[in-house]
Amino acid sequence: MKKYWKMLVLLVILSGSQFFNRAVAQDKPFNEDFSSYQLGASPGSIKTNGVAIVAHPTGQEGKWLEVKNQATYKLNRLKPFPANFTLEFDVLAVAEEIKDIAPVCFGFVKDNATREHLSNAGAFVQLHYRDADAVNIGNYELKKETGTTFDLASTTNKPVHVKLVVNGTQMAVYLDDTKLAETELFTPKAAKYFYFSGPWQYDKGSKLFISNFKTTL
Repeated sequence: MKKYWKMLVLLVILSGSQFFNRAVAQDKPFNEDFSSYQLGASPGSIKTNGVAIVAHPTGQEGKWLEVKNQATYKLNRLKPFPANFTLEFDVLAVAEEIKDIAPVCFGFVKDNATREHLSNAGAFVQLHYRDADAVNIGNYELKKETGTTFDLASTTNKPVHVKLVVNGTQMAVYLDDTKLAETELFTPKAAKYFYFSGPWQYDKGSKLFISNFKTTL
C-alpha cells in the first residue's frame, strides 16, 4: 500500500512538473516559419475553425500557412500574451489584382477559442484589399476606429511585413516599417490572444498566405 501511494505521489509531481514546463514555455518567444512541417501538413502550432495547411507558394521562399476563406486562425498557446510584447509576421497575397481578395483582419481577442470566423473582433487591423489602399484599425468595444491608407496593391504577389507593438493598453501598427497608427486599443486587464481571419471570399483563383511569426517579449 505504501508503495502504491509513493508511486501516486511521484506521478502527481511529474505531471505538475510537465504542466509547469509547458506553462513556462508559453512565456518564451514564439517563432514559427513552418519549416519543420511537410507540405500539406496541419501545423500543431496553429488552431482554426477551418483547415490549416502548410504550402509553398510558387516563386516564394520558405513554407507558408494557406489562409482559407471564412476561416480564423489562432496560435495554439495556453496563456495570453503579456502586457508588453511585439508580434511580427508576413502576409502574402497571390492574385491577378489585389481587388480579387475580400477584406481580411487580424488582431487580439480575449479568448483563444476557434468556434467561428471572426470579423473585426477585439483590437483589430483590417486590410481592405477591395479598395487597394484602405486600412482600418480599432476596437469597437472601446468605440474606437481609425481609418488610414497603405498601398496594398503594391504588395500583390510579394510578402508584406506586419509588426504589432503592444505596450499595455496601446498598440502600434506597422506595415513594411511604415507606422500606420499608435493608439489605445485595450482595456487595462484585457487578455490578448492573436487571431488572423481570412477573407469571406476569393475571386479569380486568388490566395492568401501567412508565415514567419516572431514574438519579442
